[in-house]
Amino acid sequence: MAPGRPKSGKTTMQDIADHLDISKVSVSKALNGKGGVSDELRRSILAAAHEMGYDRMPTETVQQLRFAFVVSKHFFLETDAFYSEMYYRFSYQCLEMGATASLIIVSHGDEENLRLPAQLQMEEFSGIAVAGEMSDAFLRLLEKPGRPLILMDFESYAVSGHSILTNNYHWASLITQKLVDMGHKKIGFVGQPGSTKSITDRYFGYRRTLLNNNLPFQEAWVLVNNDTSTGLYTSATQLPKDMPTAFVCHCDMAAHYLLATLNEHGYQCPQDVSIMSFDNTRLAETCCPPLTSVDIEPRAFVRLALDLLTNEELRSANTRFYLPAALVERHSAGPAKEA
Repeated sequence: MAPGRPKSGKTTMQDIADHLDISKVSVSKALNGKGGVSDELRRSILAAAHEMGYDRMPTETVQQLRFAFVVSKHFFLETDAFYSEMYYRFSYQCLEMGATASLIIVSHGDEENLRLPAQLQMEEFSGIAVAGEMSDAFLRLLEKPGRPLILMDFESYAVSGHSILTNNYHWASLITQKLVDMGHKKIGFVGQPGSTKSITDRYFGYRRTLLNNNLPFQEAWVLVNNDTSTGLYTSATQLPKDMPTAFVCHCDMAAHYLLATLNEHGYQCPQDVSIMSFDNTRLAETCCPPLTSVDIEPRAFVRLALDLLTNEELRSANTRFYLPAALVERHSAGPAKEA
C-alpha cells in the first residue's frame, strides 16, 4: 500500500524516515543531493517523499550531527599520546564537517559499576565512538537502536557495533622475527596478556614467532610496568636474573619506561638490550635512543570512524575493518650482543 500523508496533514523528513525505517540524516542527505546514501536508497527516499506529498518547510533542518568520543580514563593519560591524539583529530574533523564532538572520559569505577556518565544519560548523540577498550557489559549500555556504535582499536562480540582494528598478532610476530633475524635468541615481552585484546594479540604474535624458531620462553621474561586499573607506568620494574637481549613492548610508553629501568640497572640500548614497540607516537621519536615502532596512524582510525558514523551504506558492508600499519625503524634495536 502506498504511503499517505500523516494525520497532521504535513509530511516531514521524520515521517519519511519512519516509513522507510531509516534515519532522518539519510533522508536529509537524499533530499539535499548529498553523498552518504546509495543510489537505490536515494531513489526510494525521493519516491516516498513524492508519494507522501512532502513539501519542504523553510524551518525544517536536520539536527546537527553530535558525536561522543568515549574513552576509559586509564587509556587517556596526559603522558600517553595515542588516544589523546586520536580524540584531537576526531574533534578537528568533526569541526571541519560541521558536526560537534564531545569527549567523555569514563572512570574505572564507573566502568566497573556500570554507571553511565551524566553526559551520556542527558544528551542525545547521533553516534558514539569508543576508543581503547571497555568491558562488554559497559558497551551494552551504549547500544541504542538506530545509533551507530564504532569501536576504535578493539572489538567486541557482545554488541552490534563496528570495529576498526590493526592486525596486532601479525605485526607482533613480524617485529619479533626481525629481532630473531638480528641474532636474538632470548626475547622478552612487556605488557600484561589478558588486560586488553590488543595486548593479548601482540603477546600471542610474539609467542608464535618464538615457537616457529624453536626459541626458549620464560614467564620471567614477561614484564608488566603499568597499573592496568589506572594506566600509570613505572620504572620500578624488577628485571629477570636471566636477562633477555631484546624486548617486544606493547606500546611506546611501555618501551619508554623499560628504557628507564634498563638505564637504572646499567644496561644500554641497543648495545646490551634491543627494543621494538607499537604506536609510533611522538614519544618514539623523543626517546633516547629513538624507538623502532609499528606505526598505527590515528588519522586513519578517525577518517574511517567518521565515515562509518555518517554513512549507513558503508556500515552495512562490513562489521570489522582492518587498517594497514608500517614499521618505522630507528635506533633502539640492533644485532644481539655476542656471548
